[in-house]
Amino acid sequence: MGLFDWLKRFAKAPATAAAEPTPPVPASEPESGWHTGCEGETLWVLDPEGKRHTLPLSHLHAVAIETSDTGPLGDDFWWLFYGPDEDVAFTLPGGASGEGAMAEKIAALPDFHHDMYAAAIRSTDVDTFVVWQRPFD
Repeated sequence: MGLFDWLKRFAKAPATAAAEPTPPVPASEPESGWHTGCEGETLWVLDPEGKRHTLPLSHLHAVAIETSDTGPLGDDFWWLFYGPDEDVAFTLPGGASGEGAMAEKIAALPDFHHDMYAAAIRSTDVDTFVVWQRPFD
């Protein structure tokens, strides 16, 4: 065995470092299974199970936003839509598909509380903000 053979043995290509494990693919966001929109004067929500909820604006009595303290890692807020019996008609997580168009429709209602909406969006506490309520007769 010559000198060069000895050097070749020690000069082998260094062993490749173990590749870092691939991070797990994040589960889809919970709100990604929700869809919402407006058809004329009717709000609708399609939940992850495929159930469609509708509420004509004429039957809408209040809209609230319920916030959490989970921050960006959890569901930050939920929309709450109250029907004619003043019970929750349906809910919708913030970030659902179509939320922008629905929010524009709600924000266009008379006496929408833009200040409460802004406070809800900035909130990092568990709280409920009434952003619109039908005027009492």
